Amino acid sequence: MEDGSNRREIIIPDPLWGSDLANIILDLEKLRTKHLGGDVPPYIFFQLKDIFHILETLGSARIEGNNTTLSEYVEKIIEQDTPDEQNDEIRNLEKAIRFIEDYTDETTLFDRAFISQLHKILTDNLTPPPKGEGSKNPGELRRHNVHIKQSGHTPPEHFILPEYFESFIEFINYPHKEQYQLLMVAIAHHRFEFIHPFDNGNGRMGRLLNYAFLIKLGFKVKKGRLINPSSVFYTNRDKYYEMLSRADSLRSDDLLSWCEYFLLGLKNEIEKIDSLLDKSYVEKEILFPLLKIAHDQKFITTEERKILEYLVSKDDMMMKSEELSHMGITDSRKKASTMAKLRDKKMIQPIVPNGRIYTIHFVNNYLLRGIMNVLQQKGFVSDFLNTK
Repeated sequence: MEDGSNRREIIIPDPLWGSDLANIILDLEKLRTKHLGGDVPPYIFFQLKDIFHILETLGSARIEGNNTTLSEYVEKIIEQDTPDEQNDEIRNLEKAIRFIEDYTDETTLFDRAFISQLHKILTDNLTPPPKGEGSKNPGELRRHNVHIKQSGHTPPEHFILPEYFESFIEFINYPHKEQYQLLMVAIAHHRFEFIHPFDNGNGRMGRLLNYAFLIKLGFKVKKGRLINPSSVFYTNRDKYYEMLSRADSLRSDDLLSWCEYFLLGLKNEIEKIDSLLDKSYVEKEILFPLLKIAHDQKFITTEERKILEYLVSKDDMMMKSEELSHMGITDSRKKASTMAKLRDKKMIQPIVPNGRIYTIHFVNNYLLRGIMNVLQQKGFVSDFLNTK
C-alpha cells in the first residue's frame, strides 16, 4: 500500500475482484481488443478523426482557462483567421497530437527526450507565465518550487524533482501485466500532475500523455478508432480537480477512486464514439441532418443538397460526375460546372489527389458548423466547449 513514506515510488493498488472498478477494467479490455468492424469508409473516418482532434485540443485548452468557445474556433477555422495567443495554444495542441501519432505505436518507450519534445511543441511561440501559456524553459524540468492553485498539494521541490521524474519514466515504461495496464494510465495521469515537472503546461501535457498511452495499449486510434480522452475531464471540470486532489493523499483507496472515475469516463466515451464507425448511423444521424442544416442556412442549394445526399447514401460514399445523370443533369458542361462549384465551396474532395472520384468534405468549410451542431445534439460534444 502507498502510505506516503516513499512518495517517489509509484504503486498500482489492487482493486477488489467484483468491484465496480474491476468490472470497468474488464469492459475496457473488451473494447481494447474489439475488432473494429465498422463500415465507414476511411476517407470519412479520417475527417471525423480531425473533428475529434479539434474537440480534444479545445477541451484540454479550455480546462486550463482558454476562453475560446467551439463556435468561435470553428469560425476561425472556416475563415482562416489571423492567429492570436489563444489560437496558437490550440494549434500547438493539434501539432502535439500529430507528433504523438507519428511517434507512438505498441512498442514505444516514452523516454525523457519524447516528453521534452512534446513540451516544446506544446509551448512553442507562446508567452511564458505569468502572462501566457508558454514556458520560460521549454522541454526542461522546472527550476523553481510551485503550488497548484486547484489543490492543497505542493509538488516536490525543484532540487529533488529529477528523481521523481525518473521514477515516473520508469513507471510508464515498465512492462505491467495486462490487468494493470489501464490502471497504469490512470495512475500515471495523476502522478504527472502530482509532480508537476514543468514550469507551465502540466495539465495539457498530462492529457496528451493519456492519448499516447492509449495508442501504446492498442486502442488503434490510427487504424479506425476515435477517442477524445480529455472529454472525461472537461464534462465536469470541478469533479476532475476534486478527484485529482483526493488522489494526492496517495492512499490506496483514494487512488482507486481516482482510477474508477478516470476509467469509467474513458469507457463511456469510447462506447459512445464507437457508434461513429457505423456507416448507417453516420449517414442517417450525422450527415443527412448536417446537409439539412447547411441547406436551411443557404450554404448549399437544393440541387447541391440532393447531390450530396445521393453521395453519402451510397455504400462507398463516393461518386463520379457522370452519376449526376441520376439527378437529371445530363449535359456534360452542366455536370462539370456543378461539380466545380461544390469543389470551390470545398464541399467535396477527390478520394486521391487530382482524381475524378469524389466524397463529401466537411472539415474546413461551412459544413463544419453543421456537423458540430449535430454532434452536440447527439451528445458527442459537451456544453462546456461553448460556455464562456
